[in-house]
Amino acid sequence: MRPETTPTLVTEAVAELVALGAAMAANNEEAFQRHNFRLHKLGVAREDRIQAVNIALQVKMAPHRNLVEMAEAYLMGEGEPSGGGCCSGDCGCEGEGEEAGCCGGEEGCGCGQ
Repeated sequence: MRPETTPTLVTEAVAELVALGAAMAANNEEAFQRHNFRLHKLGVAREDRIQAVNIALQVKMAPHRNLVEMAEAYLMGEGEPSGGGCCSGDCGCEGEGEEAGCCGGEEGCGCGQ
């Protein structure tokens, strides 16, 4: 007796929509054009292609949005760094005879914070 298999949701069109979004997120113009052309040939609606691009842009812009929000918080005085150092001593560099705030400097501990 053959086991029943669940039909896959990843059709050729769905795979191309994913690839279109990935091309958009990766800033790859050539791949975007190629996958958009394939989707057009498969008869995928323009609205579906737009939705794939919009989803990719939302994912891509999340780190940018978070950084802007953090910068606004710091620059508007809502999020002043605590502890005086660039990493607030979390890396332990302040306890090793290094000055507060030196982590990213030439003579810092190199933690990059």
